[in-house]
Amino acid sequence: MKNFFRALNQTRKHWPSLTASAACSLIVAALWGANIGAFFPILEVTIRGQSALEWVETEIEKHQSEVTRLSQQKEEAEVDQLGPENLAAIQQEIDIHKAQEASFLKMKPWIEAYVPRDPFHTICWIVGFLIISTLIKHLFLISSELLVGRVSIDVSCNLRNQIFEKALHMDRISFENYGHANFMTTTVHTTEMLSSGLMMTMGAALREPLKIISCVIGACYICWRLMVLSCLVAPLVAVMLYFTTRALKGISQSVLERATGFHHVLHESLSNIQTVQAFQGEKAEQERFEKSTNLVRIFGLRFIFYSSLSKPIIEFLGVSMLGISIVSGAYLVLNQQDSILGIQISDGQLGVSSLLVFFGMLIGISDPLRKLSTVYSSIYTGTVAADHLFRLLDQSSQIQDPESPIQIPKPHQKITLDSLGFHYLPNNKVLQGVSLEIPYGSTVAIIGANGSGKSTLINLLCRFYDPTEGGIQLDEVDYRQMTIDEIRSRIALVNQHTQLFNETVRFNIKYGHPEATDEEMMAASQAAHADEFINTVLHNGYDTNVGQNGSRLSGGQRQRVALARALLRDPEILILDEATSQIDMQSEELIRQSLAEHKGERTMIIITHREKLLELADEIYQLDHGVLSPVDVPFRKAA
Repeated sequence: MKNFFRALNQTRKHWPSLTASAACSLIVAALWGANIGAFFPILEVTIRGQSALEWVETEIEKHQSEVTRLSQQKEEAEVDQLGPENLAAIQQEIDIHKAQEASFLKMKPWIEAYVPRDPFHTICWIVGFLIISTLIKHLFLISSELLVGRVSIDVSCNLRNQIFEKALHMDRISFENYGHANFMTTTVHTTEMLSSGLMMTMGAALREPLKIISCVIGACYICWRLMVLSCLVAPLVAVMLYFTTRALKGISQSVLERATGFHHVLHESLSNIQTVQAFQGEKAEQERFEKSTNLVRIFGLRFIFYSSLSKPIIEFLGVSMLGISIVSGAYLVLNQQDSILGIQISDGQLGVSSLLVFFGMLIGISDPLRKLSTVYSSIYTGTVAADHLFRLLDQSSQIQDPESPIQIPKPHQKITLDSLGFHYLPNNKVLQGVSLEIPYGSTVAIIGANGSGKSTLINLLCRFYDPTEGGIQLDEVDYRQMTIDEIRSRIALVNQHTQLFNETVRFNIKYGHPEATDEEMMAASQAAHADEFINTVLHNGYDTNVGQNGSRLSGGQRQRVALARALLRDPEILILDEATSQIDMQSEELIRQSLAEHKGERTMIIITHREKLLELADEIYQLDHGVLSPVDVPFRKAA
């Protein structure tokens, strides 16, 4: 529950809405009990054929006569010296009748002023009051639901934003371990579970107990001992609810885990749809999906079963309370008794109308008790969701900014790789002892077979990971002594697997520098030789939507847009990771010429096997099983 309370703590800034909602719930509860209590005068008028004023006057006379009788009885007891205990019991009865007389005396002026004196008109007036109060009650109920709903939605939206921010700033290892499907499930499904739990906690969890309290007060006013007698089964029901809700919490956790698996299969299959169709894997993927959805179905049915189980348990409490009160009340009324098995239940004989209203109060308790079963299941589901959410939000990134970061002048003078080493698994080194110095403005090419560590080296240069051995330095300052923003603001990266947003060409190019002018954007596009196809091939030019991950563009077009995005950034360090692998030879030559024209203006690190780009390099190095060594080729200085 600790994390669930943390989520509730986020609602504090919405205290005006919560205060207004609590006031509405209090009014709803008061009207709930008042509506049931209003049947008492209806019953009295109907049974006795009296107006409300006549009934009040009769009650006043009755209590006055009882006070007179008991006072005489007390005087006789004092004369007979019956003892202090008997005198105290008689005095207690006198005080009770005086209190009831006083309440009717307070009521009388209001009834004289506003209630009709004719019995039939009195009933009509009370029924009208019930109808109006019911409408008012539902008006406040809707207001309470809206206020609480707005707060819970605001909190869930805030948590979604926090989760998204967490994902954007998470280190790559943690991100890959958590997975896209897990983030999707957490952002959508888990926050919905928590939102439902918060709404129930702030709404029904407050309102329904208040309604119960309202009816309990009314029932206790009629006969508090009979009310206590009616609650004999409450401890048994509490134990049953405890075990049921514990089962609900465990099943909620399983539902959440299965939902993650469901999203994983869905995301993976649709993301790789081309591979699925090319290898005729539709049937296999359908079977995987059906298996995952069937697991969600099984645990969903278990959740429904245990959630439904709480309803009859709570209704059993309501029916048991009513049954005990009916049997006990009937015994008292029919036998004109005020005690059962020698235990005093009422201070005087209960009337039929009083007993019927008492039953009405217990029935009024049973309805909110029934609704509380849904509240319990939602709160426990919300508890599981909160644990899952805050476990992610509390997870610290493995890549952190230093407490006292060091800044270096722009542009930097050199990049130094100092005995750089890295491994994903302890016994499987990807890079080992890599040492290299790259002066500012130089161009370095790195070649190597697949799996030699080239991409890992790029990830370390961008500080997606921190090295496990050695370090990377800018002007003798270690990366780990600088902020992540400071490092990445100097770098532009163009990958082999181009990543574009489902937006316009203009949006994707300006992503490298959102404040750039259209003239600067077009200049970068021309340098990347993207301007020509954008203006001639795309129907809306720079305002053409590129589709999901650039699906409406060819591979070469995507890479040229990505290169334009990098050039618009005007970085100190330009990293090209097989950036021309999908471009035709003519376009590659044009891009090579563009890069050559700006050679020396920035540091360029090129990973490629294409000779045209290798000709740009001042130095060429080869990575082989994580070991870096220089390569001497005839064209190395022929830029």
